Amino acid sequence: MSLRATPFHARAAEANRGNDWTLRNGATLARAYRGAGEEALAARVRAVMTDISWRWRVIIEGARAGEFLSHLVTKDASKLEPGAALKALWLNDAGAVRGAGVVARYGRESFMLISAGQDRDWIASAASRFGVALREVSDGGLALIGPYAGAILKESGIGAAPAPLFFRKLFWQGLDVTVSRFGEHGGCEIWCAPDDGVLVWDRLMRAGRIFGLEPAGTEAMDILDLEAGIARPERDYAPARDGSQRTPTPKSLGLESLIDPSHQSFNGRSACLSARETKTLVGIEIDSETPAPHTPLMRNGHAAGHTLSSHYSPALRRAIALAIVDAGAGTELSLTLSPSAEIPEFRTAAARVTALPFLPIPDSMGA
Repeated sequence: MSLRATPFHARAAEANRGNDWTLRNGATLARAYRGAGEEALAARVRAVMTDISWRWRVIIEGARAGEFLSHLVTKDASKLEPGAALKALWLNDAGAVRGAGVVARYGRESFMLISAGQDRDWIASAASRFGVALREVSDGGLALIGPYAGAILKESGIGAAPAPLFFRKLFWQGLDVTVSRFGEHGGCEIWCAPDDGVLVWDRLMRAGRIFGLEPAGTEAMDILDLEAGIARPERDYAPARDGSQRTPTPKSLGLESLIDPSHQSFNGRSACLSARETKTLVGIEIDSETPAPHTPLMRNGHAAGHTLSSHYSPALRRAIALAIVDAGAGTELSLTLSPSAEIPEFRTAAARVTALPFLPIPDSMGA
């Protein structure tokens, strides 16, 4: 995979004084600016801005684009009006999760698919059977999240944000941008041409100064994802790239709401709806400040499941994790924490099952 800088890299590099970087889908991104915990808390009490240019975005065009998408994803995208979007899955033939994302309709024969994970070759192969073209997009994207996100958008001159799962294009002081409400954290997104990235960053930061806006890196966003109960491909689970693979199932990832059972034509429908699921996604509160990613969960000496991603939550002041557990596993489990510099030995910690999300999302548009 080739590496690339996002349209906001110059400004991110200036703000990333610790030179702390990571990669997402080949894009170089700041892992943290002043500290992941501080940035995650800022998203709950003020506002943060984070670079989402790494998200995979592909335009799907053609006379049969709507028909193709109605076969690809688990909701009927062909019924969308221009300017509207939906969240859905796409499955393999055995009904397991290949991907999850947003489908937005731009015109009668034009849609965009946005996802945290890429699946170009398989989707392109299926699209070719419908005479549909795919075109990847490299525009820049920034997300505003937090109680003052709406106020910052108005202060910037963009105006009010669209309703959730809607978007609009506009001419913003000489720049063509698109404003959307696709994210899971209650905020909004501003998409721009690559050459306009620095200007968009500067304008938003200037408008947000009086509201305490600060940039947030990928680790803070991972914490917010976890607190919201959101499982991501590659970070939390391996997508079902094999056609006969039966896991992960939508229920095991807490994604049943992204399936419309009345939608008749999507790939993998029969296998998905007839599957008997014995595992479910839950939250785990760990009796420690030490995260425990991808760790077995035990009950009475027997395995009852395993954690997925895990972080210290500054809002909850403890380590938390997403986990896949067996039905009937109960609420009182345990896990083994790995040695650390502070405690150089394995140790057992209590792990309590809790409902998701851990915390409600911030009210970003009420300000």
